[in-house]
Amino acid sequence: MAMNGLDRRASKLEDSMESLRQQKVTEERKAWREKNSERLRFEMFLRQYGPGEDNFGWARATKEDKEKDAEAQAETEAALAQEDMLRRILTHYGGDGVVNYTLMDTNEKAFASLFEELFLVADDNDLFMSDIEHWEHKLGLDLPSFVDLIKAIDEHTGSSDWRQICYLEERQHGLLEAAYTDFENRRARALQYREREKQKESMAQAFGA
Repeated sequence: MAMNGLDRRASKLEDSMESLRQQKVTEERKAWREKNSERLRFEMFLRQYGPGEDNFGWARATKEDKEKDAEAQAETEAALAQEDMLRRILTHYGGDGVVNYTLMDTNEKAFASLFEELFLVADDNDLFMSDIEHWEHKLGLDLPSFVDLIKAIDEHTGSSDWRQICYLEERQHGLLEAAYTDFENRRARALQYREREKQKESMAQAFGA
């Protein structure tokens, strides 16, 4: 009987210790998210709107194409001017993604203010979907499942930090759930379209069309 009592007390103590460990992990994750989520969201935002080949490579290619008309060339010049201004204002951002207007000239301040406004109003769901499509293309994946795509991005970046853009854990879970449904629906339609095209091609070959 005494041993049974000791066993129960030991079990309760173990449960209590495990509960404390889980509480500590939860608190640490909450503190980490509060500290880093805004910075990670800004990094994701830059992958969609920042300077570089992914977003402005088309403009450099168009500029070299002498056959493009005046309107296309003007659009190209505007895009490259935008990229140049982005590079200028980003030198005034800290590692935490916070802007410092102090040393900017008037044009830089105006542009940075608009860029900040765009960052603030960007929808998290749209931003996340655009980002995973960016990674799908960059990693050369062909209609992967949502789970396989996320795993591939995690492996490529070295962790899951890239997608932790929400201040609240509950919101982060909701973001992933919505993205899963949206992505898998798009993927299903793309696979169906691909299958229909294959069937059309097979029929054309069979009937010599």
